[in-house]
Amino acid sequence: MKKSIWSWSLTLLAVLWLSSCKDADEVALGTDCYISNFTLGYVKRTIHSVGSSGQDTTYTISYSGSYYPMTIDQLKGTITNEDSLPTNSLVGAVLATVSSSGTVVYRKADEGEDAWKSYSTSDSIDFTAPLVFRVYSPDYSMTRDYTVTVNVHRQEGEEFSWTRMTGQAAGATAEAVRLMARGGRLCLFCQENGGMRLFVSELSDGRNWTELPVSGGDQADVATLTEWKDMLYVSRTDGVLLKSDDGTDWTVADASRAVRLVAADASGLYAYSDGCLWRSEDGMTWLEEYLDAGPAFLPSRDFASASYTQENGLERIVLVGNRDMGLYPMDGSAMVWSHTRMAGQESRWAYFETAPDNDYPCPRLEGLALARYDDVLLALGRGALDGASCQPLESLYVSRDNGVTWKEDEVYVLPEELAGQDVPLAVAVDDAYYLWLVAGGQVWRGRLNELGFARP
Repeated sequence: MKKSIWSWSLTLLAVLWLSSCKDADEVALGTDCYISNFTLGYVKRTIHSVGSSGQDTTYTISYSGSYYPMTIDQLKGTITNEDSLPTNSLVGAVLATVSSSGTVVYRKADEGEDAWKSYSTSDSIDFTAPLVFRVYSPDYSMTRDYTVTVNVHRQEGEEFSWTRMTGQAAGATAEAVRLMARGGRLCLFCQENGGMRLFVSELSDGRNWTELPVSGGDQADVATLTEWKDMLYVSRTDGVLLKSDDGTDWTVADASRAVRLVAADASGLYAYSDGCLWRSEDGMTWLEEYLDAGPAFLPSRDFASASYTQENGLERIVLVGNRDMGLYPMDGSAMVWSHTRMAGQESRWAYFETAPDNDYPCPRLEGLALARYDDVLLALGRGALDGASCQPLESLYVSRDNGVTWKEDEVYVLPEELAGQDVPLAVAVDDAYYLWLVAGGQVWRGRLNELGFARP
């Protein structure tokens, strides 16, 4: 009985083995004719840079193609690198290691059957166009084809590029502007002559803007506009809190306390009032927040904030702003506060006092704007409060340590056309990783190239 079962098992294995590959005209998954691994060898890459003398220089480096794995889809018969090779990679002559169950030949995908070449680990291959790799079974009676494509980025991943959107948005004459990306649209709120105006454009557009009628928004301080739990909130200049679900119809949310909204996170709204910070979970009842430094270090103007959740689950708000120039003329930088919250722990506000060895504090900019983008914080403003330390729209200041240091960066730079323009400005980030900037009626859209690359 045992012998019969063993014989039957051998027969079944033999049938499965022979049926794994079919006739040469068919594409079928089989144990006798398949590629199990495909690895690129060293790849040369041309690097362009600027030398110490200011002249453009070009040099070539080599890197291992194994850092960019080739994914084999046995069902579709394709082999490709989902993570594209860096820009300017030279793939016209690259060695490749192919592990297979039989003999391998290859040709260009657009060539005929008479163009097959024998594969060898010592012969370089031209991967500038798609190739077809064919595996022959040991007895050459069966084959399987794979289309091999090596992807190379066309743009430098670490370059940030701006595009000016054609047309003119509103806001050129506004006293203050606030920009939001919500509901598939860009919403530009403008404060003009004591009233609020709202202009919208589709996120896929950014060029054509439509004004929507606004009611109940008189005296709104547009710089305080905050989104929380799918609702919009804004403080009036007299401290009364307004709310709206769409930005067009505004009603009073709270008039019991004069507040100036400064931030929001998942737990509530935060506002500046009577020289202290307050939090509300419903927009009506306010509780004073704990500060680890005296309230004298709180900013009283040019508020800007960013709320985000870090990879470790820590919820953080970074709040920046300035103290009154008349009361604190010697302030050399903006005031920076950080609020952190972890599940099960009490929250707190920490003042980031500028240490003596910190040469990169947040600049004391008028009309500060802040955005969280690609795990960094970006700050910009109309210019220095003292009018001397920097010019309007001169630089983007980048913080990679959650608000401790702020440095000018070679990657994140402002459009040159905006330099020196003392105009109201606002920024927003959408779900497609675009950074939107409105300045004096101009609309700009920027993105770090690598954030636009297709993801596997």
